[in-house]
Amino acid sequence: MATASEYLDRVRRDLWAKESFGFIPDIDLPPAAGTALLGSGPRVAFAGFPSDYSVAFLLELLCLEVEPAGLITSPGAHPAILGNNALSRIADHLGIPLLRAWRINDEHSRMHLAELHLDAVVMASFDQIVATRTMESAKHGWLNIHPSPLPRYRGPEPVYWAIADGAPTTGITLHRAARKVDAGGVLRQEEVAIDPGDTAGTLTKRLVQHGVALLPGAVTALLRDEPGTTQESDSATYRPSVGHRPLESAGSAAEAERMVRAGVPNMPAWARIDGRDLYVMAAAVRHQGEGGHGPHLRYADGDLEVTETSERCGCHHDTPDCPHRTQTTAAP
Repeated sequence: MATASEYLDRVRRDLWAKESFGFIPDIDLPPAAGTALLGSGPRVAFAGFPSDYSVAFLLELLCLEVEPAGLITSPGAHPAILGNNALSRIADHLGIPLLRAWRINDEHSRMHLAELHLDAVVMASFDQIVATRTMESAKHGWLNIHPSPLPRYRGPEPVYWAIADGAPTTGITLHRAARKVDAGGVLRQEEVAIDPGDTAGTLTKRLVQHGVALLPGAVTALLRDEPGTTQESDSATYRPSVGHRPLESAGSAAEAERMVRAGVPNMPAWARIDGRDLYVMAAAVRHQGEGGHGPHLRYADGDLEVTETSERCGCHHDTPDCPHRTQTTAAP
């Protein structure tokens, strides 16, 4: 039996009504009246954030025939995680514990996990590396959901880099968590095309749509102790986290336009426009002789017309002078 309630149905409808999904861990929900009817089956916990990406997978997990045993999150990622947020509202509604683990691998956290008597844990966007002893808290291991076609684009921000690099496709991978980052056996995986106008937000939503369809099979494989397909190390790539990158560091107008789309909505690029540092939310490549009413940034291959800007950064700091704003590293 799956976990069910009118409240969860409403949360699911509202989430999927969004045009794009983000990774910013600050979404909240209204408190629910009453509690849900809990599912039965293997005891499974969920680890993630109060973000669109994480909550979508949590809601899908609750649709499976499992018993939700607890939620796990990482308070250092955002101040909202210490207060009421989407995860705390759902945990209260389900009547299950929410573990806000500053350090998931310390003895205190492992004791809490042991008390849950877990069969498995599903992770979707969790910012701590889980040690082997901690993974042993679940009888059948931990499942990680990574928004890239592993072993390509290992690392914390694969959606950004797939767009910024101009890759034609990316993917979603559900794999066994292992001691190394994004390196466990692949239980389910699907390739996803990148559309020319995709932002990180629209692409993330589409990746999640494919990922939730794969989740039932991946959880079943995890609970059956299937090892998964070994990732080929010779084809592995790793890309680091990014800040708000300066558009003047792009080598071409085409590269700058991809940087804009890759940054929306989680980490927008910025530029100095009319004497002000602004975050760029939309832009278009203009070739010689083409018009446009917005300000233009000049590159060797053409112009980038800036069509939408914001004074605030839009990431979890949401300030004009964001500490994630990186400085110029190259000139066009």
